[in-house]
Amino acid sequence: MKTYGLLILLPIATLTGCSRWERPGANDVSRQADYAACEARGFDRFPPDVVRDIEFDYGDKYVTCEKNKKTCPNGYRYEPRPSLRTVQSDRNQNARTATIDACMYGKGWHEKTYYWPQW
Repeated sequence: MKTYGLLILLPIATLTGCSRWERPGANDVSRQADYAACEARGFDRFPPDVVRDIEFDYGDKYVTCEKNKKTCPNGYRYEPRPSLRTVQSDRNQNARTATIDACMYGKGWHEKTYYWPQW
């Protein structure tokens, strides 16, 4: 059984990848400088606009109970219970990211995705 688990997890682990900005003949220092300039432009045009919302969720809660055949055969049960939580989101995040990406493309950079580690 352990062999099958490894066979399932191995392909999933190999699908992970990372992307980074590249330009022929450029080095890390120029990439970081261009990205910092584009990021500053993105934050100037679209500053953070953090909004707090309340989310309502109706999920199951694990509850222990006295074991009996009729209402609690396992000694526990799941009961639906409402819950509230506060979440924060930045309304300008997507526009800022698009602005940064457009700026980097405008400076001649392109995003390249690597599926294997680049040591």
